[in-house]
Amino acid sequence: MYVNFCGIRVRRVNGVIRQIYGNPESPYNKGHLCPKGQAGIFHTYNPYRVKALLKRTNPNKDPREDPKWKEISWEEAFNEIAKKLKEVREKDPRGLSFHWSHGKYLIQDKFLKAFCKAFGTPNNIHRTSVCETARHVADELTWGYHGILPDLDYTKYYINMGANFSEAEQWARWLDRTAMRRVVDEGMKMIVIEPRLSNLGAKATEWIPIKPGKDVLFLLAMAKELIKEGFVDKDFLVNYTDAPFLVGEDKKFLRDEKGNPLVWDEKNSKAVIYDNAEKISLDTEVEIDNKKYKTAFRIFKEYVLSLDDKEVEEITGVLYLKIKKVAREFGENAHIGETIEIEGHKLRYRPCAIHTFRGLSAKEYGTQNWRAGLIVNMLVGAIDAVGGLLIHKANPDYRNMKPSKCEYPPKRVDLAESVFYPHATHNVAQQPAYTYAEPEKYGLPYKPQMAIFYATNRIMSTADIEKQIEGFKKIYSVNINVVLDETAQMADIVLPDKTYLEDYHFSPTRWTPDSEHKAIRQPVVNVFNLKYGATEILFELAKRAGFLDKFIEEVNKAFKLKEKKFEKGKVYNSKEAVKLIWEESTGKPFDYALKNGLVAKKVDVKKRYLSNAEKYNGKEKPKMHFYTEQLVHTMEKVFEIMDKNENVKKVYMEWYEENDEKGLKKLLEIKFSPLPLKEHAFPTPHIKRNEKEFPFYLTTYKRMYRNQTDTHALNPVLNEIAHDADTNYVLINTKTARNLGINDGDRVYVESKTGKIRARVQLTQGIRPDTVAISYHYGRFSKVFPSYAKKGVMPNFIIELHPDIISGMNSFNDTKVKVYKA
Repeated sequence: MYVNFCGIRVRRVNGVIRQIYGNPESPYNKGHLCPKGQAGIFHTYNPYRVKALLKRTNPNKDPREDPKWKEISWEEAFNEIAKKLKEVREKDPRGLSFHWSHGKYLIQDKFLKAFCKAFGTPNNIHRTSVCETARHVADELTWGYHGILPDLDYTKYYINMGANFSEAEQWARWLDRTAMRRVVDEGMKMIVIEPRLSNLGAKATEWIPIKPGKDVLFLLAMAKELIKEGFVDKDFLVNYTDAPFLVGEDKKFLRDEKGNPLVWDEKNSKAVIYDNAEKISLDTEVEIDNKKYKTAFRIFKEYVLSLDDKEVEEITGVLYLKIKKVAREFGENAHIGETIEIEGHKLRYRPCAIHTFRGLSAKEYGTQNWRAGLIVNMLVGAIDAVGGLLIHKANPDYRNMKPSKCEYPPKRVDLAESVFYPHATHNVAQQPAYTYAEPEKYGLPYKPQMAIFYATNRIMSTADIEKQIEGFKKIYSVNINVVLDETAQMADIVLPDKTYLEDYHFSPTRWTPDSEHKAIRQPVVNVFNLKYGATEILFELAKRAGFLDKFIEEVNKAFKLKEKKFEKGKVYNSKEAVKLIWEESTGKPFDYALKNGLVAKKVDVKKRYLSNAEKYNGKEKPKMHFYTEQLVHTMEKVFEIMDKNENVKKVYMEWYEENDEKGLKKLLEIKFSPLPLKEHAFPTPHIKRNEKEFPFYLTTYKRMYRNQTDTHALNPVLNEIAHDADTNYVLINTKTARNLGINDGDRVYVESKTGKIRARVQLTQGIRPDTVAISYHYGRFSKVFPSYAKKGVMPNFIIELHPDIISGMNSFNDTKVKVYKA
C-alpha cells in the first residue's frame, strides 16, 4: 500500500480482517506501523473498488465523461485483449507500452519487464521521473548506481534538503525512528533546509527557509566555505575520485595515447596516468605543450571561491552568515582524518551527511542540484564513512558512468536515453502522452497503438494534466487496478486486481545500513472473490497472445533463477510463482515463508562500509566522478544530432522557451556542465516569467494522510484522522496574505502560465513570504469517486513542464504563480 514495505501481521476473525499490526520480526519497521498501514483494512474492504470486468461503450475517452461501462466476463476480456496484443505484435511490437508505478511494489517489476521483453517492446515505463529520478541519475553519474542513506546510527550533523520523512519519503519509517532517536536522546543536530516548515522542519534543530530552486547555490557556497576553512579531505579526493585529473580548456580530461586520464605527478613534474604517479597533485595548474590544464578540483575551487557572498544571499534568500555557520559546523563535525574501529575494522570516521530525496531532484536542474550535494559530501570524505552518506551497489561500469549513446531516432515512446533525455535510465513517465499525440514530432519510427496501465494513475501524477489526457485519448488502453481512478476512466477495458492483503507477492523490501531481508505477502481474505491477480493476468495474456514460453524465459532471467525455474508451457498462479522464487532466492522451504513472512540478516561492517566506495580506492581502480566529464561528451553528441535534425532543435526550444540556436546551445552547455553552477539555480520559469505578473514561487509537497496511492483518497479512516485530513489548502505566509487582502479560509485563484485553480487559503508563518505551497493527492475528479474524495485541489493542473534534460525528471517545484481572491 505504501513503498516503505513495513512488515505486518494481520488479525483475522471468522474470515474478516479485524486489525493490522507491525511485524516485530521485520528489521525495517521492527513492529512499528503508521496509521496509513493500520488503515489498510479499508483498502481491501473499500466499496468503491473495481469488482467486475468493465468494457467501454462510449467512444469519448475524456475521463470526465461517463464511459458507459458494460460488465463482461474474464473470458471475453482476455480474448479481446489477447486479440489486440496479437495484432500489435504482428504489425510492430513496439506499438505496445506498459505503464506502472505502484505495480512495481506489488508483484515486482521483474514480471512486468519480462512481459515487455517477451512481447518485443522496449516500452516499459515506471513512474520514477515523477518522483526522484534526478537524484538517482546524479548518483549514477557520480558513483555508478543509485541508493543512498545517511549512516544515522553514528551521524552527528545531518543536513536534510527535501527528504521529508515526517510526511513522506520511501525510507520514512526507518529514517523517522532512527533520526528522532538520535536527535532527542543523543544530541545529533538535524538541519532542515526547505521553503516550507514541514513536520520534519518542526522537529529539526534548525529550519532554514530557502527560496525554491536555489539549493544548488547554497551547496556551492557551503563548498566555498569548507575550502576556505580547510575542511577538505584531500586523501579521499585523491584516492577515491577523479578530482586530481587534469582538465583542458575544452572541459575534457587530458589523456594519453591509450585514452587514459592523466594526473600531475608533483615529484617528477610531469603528467602521467594515475597508477604511475608517485605524488599526485590535487590542486594545481600546469602548462603542457603550450596548453593550460587544471585539476578538476582546482576548477571547482576557483569557481566556488569566485561566488559573491551578497549575491548568494540575495539569490538563496538565506543570510550568508547562516550559510557560513552551517558550513563550519558541517566541517567541524566531519572529523577529517579521524578513524574509528568497529568489529576489528579500522574505518574512516566522518559523522556528517547531506541527504535528499525529492526536494532537490523534482526540478529542471534536479540532477545538478544533487550533484552539488554529492560533491559537498565528497569534499569532507563522508561517502561510505562511518556516520556519513552510505551508497549502495556501486558499479564502476554502470552505463551512466559513461557518455550516453543519445539514441536518435528514439527507440522508446518515453524518449529515455535518446538525444532528448540522454541519461534517463529510469524512464520518463510524463513523456509518452506527448509522444502518443505527436510521434512524428520526436522522430519516433513507429506508431504507438496500445497501452497497459497497472496500478498507476499517470494523468494525475504528472504536470500539465490536460495534455496527458489528450495524449492518452489516442491509444487503445487496458487498465489493471483496484479503483476506477482518472486514468482507469479512460481505459477501453478495466481488469480488477486483488489488493496486497488478497494475493501472493514476492515482496520488495527496504535495506537499511545494518539489515536486509526478503519477504512475501500472502492472502488474508478475498473480499469480492476475484479470480485473478496481476501475476496471473500476465501469464494468461501471454498464453492467449502466443508468447507464454518467451515470457517464462524472460521471467527466469529477470529473477536469475538457476536451480528452480519456471517451466515453459505452464501457466502459474501467484502462489506457485512466489513459492518458486522464494525457495530459489532464500534456500528455505515455502512453509517457512508462510509461517514467518520473511528472512532477515544483519549487515556486517565490511558490507556496510567497505563494499562500495572501496571499489574506487587507490591505484588500479576506477574513480568516482567528482567531475562528470561524460556529460561533456554527451553534450557533443547532442549538438551533433541537433545540427542534423531540425525537429530535435525545435523540441528543445519549446521545452526551454529559447528562440534562437545560439541561445539554445549556450543553455545546453549550462545544462550539461560537468560541475554544478550558479546558473542551475535559475530554471526556465524563474527566468522567463515576469516578476510582477507571477511574483510567487510554487512548491509542492505531500501530506502524511495521503501518499502514493489512489486508495488513500477513498479511505474514510485517513480522511477523518484529523479535522482537515480530507482536504488541502494553498499555504500562504500570513504577512504576505494580509498585504493582498486575503484572510484565512478565503477562496483564491492560483494561476500560472499553464492554467489556474481555485482553492482555499490557509495562512501560516511557516512558509517564505515569496512562496506558496500546495500538497498533492487532492482534487480528484473521477466520476465514481465519492464527494469526500474530491475535496481540495490538484496542483498538477498548473505545474509547468520544463524537464531535466539529463535525467528526464519532471520539474514540479519550479513554477511561478500569482494569487488573487476568487
